[in-house]
Amino acid sequence: MNDNLINYSIVIAYMLIVLGIGFFFNNKNETAEGYLLGGRSMHWLPIGLSMIMTLLSSVSLVQIPSEIYNQGWTLFSLAPFALVTGPLFYMMFSRFYFKLGSFTPYEYLEHRYDRTVRTIVAVSAFYSRVFYLGMVLYTTSKIFQGAYNWPGWLTILLVGFIGTVYTVLGGMKAVVWTDVVQFFIMTAGMFFIINALNQNIDGGIVQGVIYAWENGHGAPQYTNPEFYTITPYIRLCFWMLLWNLITGGLVSASSDQLNVQRILSTKDWKAGLKAQLTSTGLGVLNMVILYTIGFCIYSYFTKNPDPFVMKHGGDVAFFRFVALKMPTPLPGIFMAAMLAAIMSTLDSGLNSMSAVWLKEFYTQFINKKCTPEKEMKILKMSTIILGVIAVFSALALDWSGQWLKQSATEVATIFGLLGFCTLPAYLFAVISKRANSLLIWAYTFFATGEAISQNIWYTLSRNAVHRWEADPSVGFGWGGKLPLIYVIIPAVIGILLCVFWVFYRKKLAAKISGCVGIFTLGFAFRLFLWWAYSSYNVTDRPLDCSFAFFMPASFFIALIALRFCPVQPEHKWKGLTLGTINDKVEVK
Repeated sequence: MNDNLINYSIVIAYMLIVLGIGFFFNNKNETAEGYLLGGRSMHWLPIGLSMIMTLLSSVSLVQIPSEIYNQGWTLFSLAPFALVTGPLFYMMFSRFYFKLGSFTPYEYLEHRYDRTVRTIVAVSAFYSRVFYLGMVLYTTSKIFQGAYNWPGWLTILLVGFIGTVYTVLGGMKAVVWTDVVQFFIMTAGMFFIINALNQNIDGGIVQGVIYAWENGHGAPQYTNPEFYTITPYIRLCFWMLLWNLITGGLVSASSDQLNVQRILSTKDWKAGLKAQLTSTGLGVLNMVILYTIGFCIYSYFTKNPDPFVMKHGGDVAFFRFVALKMPTPLPGIFMAAMLAAIMSTLDSGLNSMSAVWLKEFYTQFINKKCTPEKEMKILKMSTIILGVIAVFSALALDWSGQWLKQSATEVATIFGLLGFCTLPAYLFAVISKRANSLLIWAYTFFATGEAISQNIWYTLSRNAVHRWEADPSVGFGWGGKLPLIYVIIPAVIGILLCVFWVFYRKKLAAKISGCVGIFTLGFAFRLFLWWAYSSYNVTDRPLDCSFAFFMPASFFIALIALRFCPVQPEHKWKGLTLGTINDKVEVK
């Protein structure tokens, strides 16, 4: 009991320090630029440390060791290549944002396309990141469940409240300097856990890694020919991992307000590049440390079975080890380190999304003549509201994980309904003078239809497989062959709606018809894949769609279509594409 009291006291002391930093910076940001960007004068080193702490969230702290414990290393095996892709993708996009003096990356889209594209991409990114904050809180609950057996709702409410309060008080300077403190706490925490694993595993951490690899928790998929086939019925596919590595890096560099906002807090793009290099290098190093922890946690609990871990799975194994094997006060210090990583992501997300709300929605559509004083009030109020939304999102994730029996790695799958328009909007804009709003809007509706259809496939088939495994008499259900009629009906409806738009395209009703038609065709296209794959593969048992399956056919179709689009007016692209980056921007 006394040990627990000491550990709790350390965690509470950490939370009070974080709140103290927020109070220290309170009222020191008199303008939105100071609150959101630190006056655009912050040094690249603290910005780089802040960026890595944002990336090293509870999501990665839970997902990486958990995935290695449950399935092996394969899912995260390509992540170290970020050493190459991170700086390269930074150079593709961020120079334009400095050139325009942007608050958000979405301002660039208005120059390249129009306000509508800027808005739809901002809405998409806003939804995705606010939901991600819920994911951060959800995975945080797994940390404290494993270490202290806290109920999930308690952790979600407590951490959500603390993170929201100090972000509201201090703005970007509080966020960055808190992240710097958290970086050193986190580094100490990682040292303690590696040392504890080394002492508690026969042969130390080297033998722990070797044992995990010898027992199938390395990357055995790379020697399996099936790993290189594109099918929804294997959990992981090499081509999907490669696709996610490239597109994830492109989306992060181009549109992730969490990173872009920090970069824009430096004085110029060269200082921003130094911050990016710092973040990328330290990020890969931390990734390797988490790999090692994951392998060793698997080795330890395989040789020393624990009923709690056997019941709750790999999501809690890492933090169960902390509670069991680290002597007081090290568990308290380590949990403070975990909170450091969690808070850094939460504060960054709340601060950056309040920036998006102010600059992309409030001043664009609600109050175009907003005063500086009003802007500060809106920023702080929106931060509070976003904190509340993140809490409710985390509770929804907790429910979903229990319903579908998902790990922390898989649980976010069914909530990813938006975001597909982001990559083509930015990538097409920087590489081609032909990028236009009609193409982006068509892709957005088509891809959203695909996403909803994909989530239905994943959810229904997974639930059907679980039911069949519990009682085979219930039949295959949605895990069986999909009838072709489910494809034909939406496909015919989508074609008819698009035909109406072709003949009457100037009428508002026809435009709405075209949007709905393209959406419906996207929905039908993914159902077609479901029908085709299930017809060929389902035989003696139901099959569920992998959480990681995605067929980017629509992206490549849009890329081909881009080549046949007309070149846009010069003021739309001069100085704003990679081929004209040295030209002066012409704003019409």
